[in-house]
Amino acid sequence: MSPTEAGSSHTNWALIHDAAQGDPLPAGEGPNHAMEQLVRRYWPAVFAYIRKLGHDVHEASDLTQGFVCDVLLGRNLLQNANPTRGKFRSLLLASLQNYVREKHRFESRQKRSTALSDLRFDSRLLAAVDGAKAQSPEHAFSSQWGATLVRRVLDGVRQSSLRSGLEIHWAIFEARVVRPMLFNDPRVPYPQLIERLNLTDAGQAANMMITVKRRFVHALIEEVGATVNDPLQVEEELRELLREVERQ
Repeated sequence: MSPTEAGSSHTNWALIHDAAQGDPLPAGEGPNHAMEQLVRRYWPAVFAYIRKLGHDVHEASDLTQGFVCDVLLGRNLLQNANPTRGKFRSLLLASLQNYVREKHRFESRQKRSTALSDLRFDSRLLAAVDGAKAQSPEHAFSSQWGATLVRRVLDGVRQSSLRSGLEIHWAIFEARVVRPMLFNDPRVPYPQLIERLNLTDAGQAANMMITVKRRFVHALIEEVGATVNDPLQVEEELRELLREVERQ
């Protein structure tokens, strides 16, 4: 079952295609649905890159808004994107580097906020970017892309697990895998989880965690597979993704 069939977002290239085929953006109106999804997907990476260049929070937010409006919404970047030419995020990063160098600021902050009023940075993103290990802007971009993808997959797995009645399974997976991976929290020991969740023993807890872990791995492979054109690149992309997430 594909991510779309499972009820989550379109695959990366399908989403790009839909956003590129959307109606032109009328003055003062928001982006089409596919475009909005695409912006949400790459917003953290764009903000992280600009923030790591040394801009303060407000400048980074304004430049991120400007890049989305001037380049994603205002130019033919999506129409020029093609899976046979490589990864979309590579094209996006190159366009972002050019944009920042040229310092294109053609639209006022008010106009940008009208177009994408609900897509500003939040405190969690700012904390993740500023609290990350020493990174170049390029590494910050890649790390936030990876973290955003992993969080999107985890959210889908969490929702599907809860719908399937696997609340306790998810709680164990979250305590043993999710929080240590995303927030550097210590893994909750099995005896503590057994007492907290009224389980029989460590074996039962481990098996329940493995059930959700398998779902996560399967969903992650599908999501990564949707971002590359060659299926043989999936393993390489997975390794790169996990390295980038670890850099945070």
